[in-house]
Amino acid sequence: MLLTESATRDGRPLVLRRATAEDAEALVAAVDAVSRERAYLLRSRFHQPIEDEREFLARAAEEGRLVLLADVEGRLAGWVTLGRPRQDYRRHCAELGIGVLAEWRGVGVGRALMEAAIAWSAAQGLERLELGVRASNHRAQRLYERLGFVEEGRARRAVKDEDGRYDDVIAMVRFL
Repeated sequence: MLLTESATRDGRPLVLRRATAEDAEALVAAVDAVSRERAYLLRSRFHQPIEDEREFLARAAEEGRLVLLADVEGRLAGWVTLGRPRQDYRRHCAELGIGVLAEWRGVGVGRALMEAAIAWSAAQGLERLELGVRASNHRAQRLYERLGFVEEGRARRAVKDEDGRYDDVIAMVRFL
């Protein structure tokens, strides 16, 4: 399902759309590629079986989740996910996860995904968006702050990369 069509800052066509089961293989590869950079996500690999990812994507909408993809020139450039907790007392919240592939950073893909996720959340009646970001990922932190997120806390040395380096995880929140 197409959500928006626009352009990147350098003029290339940018399409935001809901992920489908057919996107499973490309999405797993993209999440794994960004994970392996060990600088942006809170994981170092993503080894999701393709069939499990297909099932996850097929059930996303009926389970109240959003999995949104950004395509630039017909190629996957990034994604955003919004998942809602199962507990009744936390149903007003959603946890946000986002990633942008290296070649598409700095041209507005991340901002477009975040703005679409915020708009979707508001339309769903959500009140609180939560995310975790590596303390060393200053670029992402600045984007989140410009979009109204504030730091809520910090988990010290919460990430340990394979080379033994630690990073803090900053908890950020935006109230809608």
